[in-house]
Amino acid sequence: MLNAVTPDELTQGLIAYDLARRLKLKHIVYHSVFRVEHFKDVPHFASKLAIENALRQFDVPFTIIRPNYFSQNDATLKDPLTQAGIYPMPLGNVGVSAVDIRDIAEATAIVLTSDGHTGKTYTLNGPEVLSGPKAASIWSKLLGKEIRYGGHDMDAFEEQMRKRVPSWSAFDIRMMFEGYLERGFVAEDGDLETLTKLLGHAPRRYEDFAKETFLQWQEMSKAA
Repeated sequence: MLNAVTPDELTQGLIAYDLARRLKLKHIVYHSVFRVEHFKDVPHFASKLAIENALRQFDVPFTIIRPNYFSQNDATLKDPLTQAGIYPMPLGNVGVSAVDIRDIAEATAIVLTSDGHTGKTYTLNGPEVLSGPKAASIWSKLLGKEIRYGGHDMDAFEEQMRKRVPSWSAFDIRMMFEGYLERGFVAEDGDLETLTKLLGHAPRRYEDFAKETFLQWQEMSKAA
């Protein structure tokens, strides 16, 4: 169960779950978010926490997955990286344990199609901590030019986001990144070992995602 980040995310999620209960589904895998209980002031995190609580209260068999920041979020950054020379995501100096969405998909398929996962919660993190400066360094090497970290001026970040998304979404995203900066979003002890065992291989690295994305951008440029 993965419902979109919308103003009525909680309503949509609870309706889907209530229907699952009525239909007596055999198993629900719910896509939540890492450290959700520490981000009750972030609207789309708070919705996920409420849905988690509903899952635990009633009798439909469930598994919860809690992914970190998606590596593939940064596939949208071609223009700021290649044109402005800036890595704009305010990840801070401590950073996040960014996870590849292919690992999320694989983990979800495993818990949906194999036994032994009922009632469990899996945190899905990447193997390295991605800070703003580290991300800028990775892209600098790939692009062959200096990429600067844009910093974490959250007023400026929200203003830029409002040019791309509705105001409620820009504020929600701002609160999420402020939470990263204030409370941390780095893998905890045992997280990577558990995910490696679940997947049967080490989680994918951000740097490998970045290389693949860079090659895709090059191919798109040739095709154009």
